[in-house]
Amino acid sequence: MEARVPPGPTRPEVNIVVCTDEYGCARWFHRGRNAAAVLDELHHVVASLDHDRVQVTTAGCILGCTYGPRFDVARRWSGEKVLYGSISGQATITRRGRVQFSAIPADLGQVVSDHLPESAAALPDLTARTSPANLDLLRRILLECSRGVGETCTGQDQVTVMVHNQAATVSIPATLAGLEFVDGNGQPDEGGDIAVLATDGNGRVALQLSRVRQLEFMYRTPGDSLSGYSIWLRDDQLETVLRIYIWRYGRSDANDSLRQRFMDLMKKYGTTVAF
Repeated sequence: MEARVPPGPTRPEVNIVVCTDEYGCARWFHRGRNAAAVLDELHHVVASLDHDRVQVTTAGCILGCTYGPRFDVARRWSGEKVLYGSISGQATITRRGRVQFSAIPADLGQVVSDHLPESAAALPDLTARTSPANLDLLRRILLECSRGVGETCTGQDQVTVMVHNQAATVSIPATLAGLEFVDGNGQPDEGGDIAVLATDGNGRVALQLSRVRQLEFMYRTPGDSLSGYSIWLRDDQLETVLRIYIWRYGRSDANDSLRQRFMDLMKKYGTTVAF
């Protein structure tokens, strides 16, 4: 009698690989979630499914980029793949060149549903979905950089603003104490899309918030070329568009409360925040 060979393990219909690189995604947040939170939520969603239809694994680095947190979804039943990240649309990454991202949705159960055979969304629909930047979060961070948090809610003055692009940079003495938000007509609006900082000589620096995709808290010790405490704001291509130096070593007006405020904000939001 011929021996029967037991069937092998069932191949998952969908494979999700979450980047948990300790130097990238693991320390970055997108709408309040870092890579660990995304991974936990996906595991929770998958645990409610029958059998092993969806596999969730981790990787040290998927793309060699900095659009974290991010994950790669492979439809094994069709051979198609979709990249999810903190932005929506095309971006240039180190390992694959120009790629298309879909924004990570608020409901990660939707990700699983979108890729199972019986409910799969068309790939053009997924990549066409846009998710507006979380301007409320960006406004809140800028306000807390300005006013502080907890018991130290005082106006922050004497910062240095560096406007930067690929061709030139310019440093401008400014203040965060008078930070305000305005609409497209320049009228004060707490929910406005434009942040305005006052500079010396009654000048102003305007920042279009919807163009900002990442904010990073930069902390350098004495001896570093960028010594001090600053926040860097980056666009879709992660080019730095504005740097606000809250404190530099060697300034006579520096004090422990400013340093503590910065460290409190970095602890609250993480080193890097994606919008």
